Amino acid sequence: MVIASAPAKVILFGEHFVVEDKLAIAAAINLRAKVSADFNDSNFISISSDINSPNPIRIPTNMIISGNFHSYNSSITPLLLILHEFSSKHHLLDRGIDISLKSEIPMGAGLGSSAAVFVAFSAAILKLYNVKFNPYDVIELASKGESLAHGKPSGIDTTISAFGGILLYRRSQGFNQLNVKFNAPIILGITTEHRSTADMVNKVLKLKYKYPSIFNLIYDANDKIVEEAVNALLYGDINRLGELLNISHGLLSSLGISTLNLERLIYAARNAGAYGAKITGAGGGGAIIAISNESTVSSILKAINDNGGKAIISYISDYGVNVGECSN
Repeated sequence: MVIASAPAKVILFGEHFVVEDKLAIAAAINLRAKVSADFNDSNFISISSDINSPNPIRIPTNMIISGNFHSYNSSITPLLLILHEFSSKHHLLDRGIDISLKSEIPMGAGLGSSAAVFVAFSAAILKLYNVKFNPYDVIELASKGESLAHGKPSGIDTTISAFGGILLYRRSQGFNQLNVKFNAPIILGITTEHRSTADMVNKVLKLKYKYPSIFNLIYDANDKIVEEAVNALLYGDINRLGELLNISHGLLSSLGISTLNLERLIYAARNAGAYGAKITGAGGGGAIIAISNESTVSSILKAINDNGGKAIISYISDYGVNVGECSN
């Protein structure tokens, strides 16, 4: 049996601005999706999940190889596409497989839950068939599922999940891993509100096209914030990083992506002692992040919970996708 896991992510700075080729910083956190895979004696792929499909779904391997699987449960079609792409490239998938999915990552909160599953799933299949691979191979395969699930993603989610750590990103230039140690807690505040990323991106772009000269200044300000944030990370200046999170949230709020519930959680976290707090992800709901020292964590968690959010403590994960074998 093969077991693979991959981390969730938070966008520390730059969400929405990346669409227009501006800088962003993303970080892997220690909430993980886990995938186990083992061969069975049938010609069926069996997928069970504690995420959204409690009853196992069985699909004949020949349907996956041929690509004739789009009538199945839409929540697993990205996984079937990954298997199809794997089969097409490596001419394998000649046996049945039992696959189990588990995740600690809240769904629909902008934390890269689907990408973490796709990355862990891809690594598990590659390892099961003893195909030599590196993180880029995993990203290539996982991105097939991510594209089917989300249209044209930036690639941040699969990349950070595969590599771990903290990444600096600009769409035209790709990714650079930041060699920094960040040990402070990152507190998540999850709301019950959800909006599609595509809808929120389109909302921002419509406003930008209406006021281009104003928005150009806002977008340029994002890059100045990110440059300052890189320096704060390099010097381990958490207080300064928190101030920059607050400034970044002000920019994001000016784009029209915040909500009353998000603002409540942000101000609750700040008032409880956080160095800084902001939206993470597309906005319109989803989640906020706050950074603090260990001494104020409990008060921040309580403040978020008391104001209608679900508070979770997390830490930067230096480890990306991880895969190994175990005996049954």
